[in-house]
Amino acid sequence: MSYGWREIDGVSVEVCDECGFDTRAVHDEEIAFAGVFAALADLVQRGDAHRKPSAEVFSAQEYVDHCVEVTEAILGYVTDRLDTERHSCPDLAAARDAVATMLPTLTAAERATVIEDVYPWPVTVQWVLSHLLHDLAHHVLDIRRGYAGFVLADSEGATSRR
Repeated sequence: MSYGWREIDGVSVEVCDECGFDTRAVHDEEIAFAGVFAALADLVQRGDAHRKPSAEVFSAQEYVDHCVEVTEAILGYVTDRLDTERHSCPDLAAARDAVATMLPTLTAAERATVIEDVYPWPVTVQWVLSHLLHDLAHHVLDIRRGYAGFVLADSEGATSRR
């Protein structure tokens, strides 16, 4: 897997060749976040959400817990820079609500605000929000991959490997 950021037509674009994330394909950020949070909530409802695909790979529940932690941290970077109130994200619903509350209130100037002390290079508020969306969407893929692996491992049939 490789992913990276490129400046294309003056816009910072994040692209991932594994999950297919491309910032340019996000036409409605609020709908995209709502969709990814809904997918995470749906995926963690399965009875085997605590099952790990392997010792070194998170279970669905662990991925969702990670997504909650990352959401709270990234929103914290934004609120710290904008000097606004931090959001507490004790669970997935709170993380979803915090994002849904923050996004429509951000102005273009706030989205362009530079954060210099978190990443190895200066980034904007918009950059960290796009990165969060990619991270969450990528973990939806990770969870689906784990569940598919359970089916392939637990049932009879033909398996093709590449």
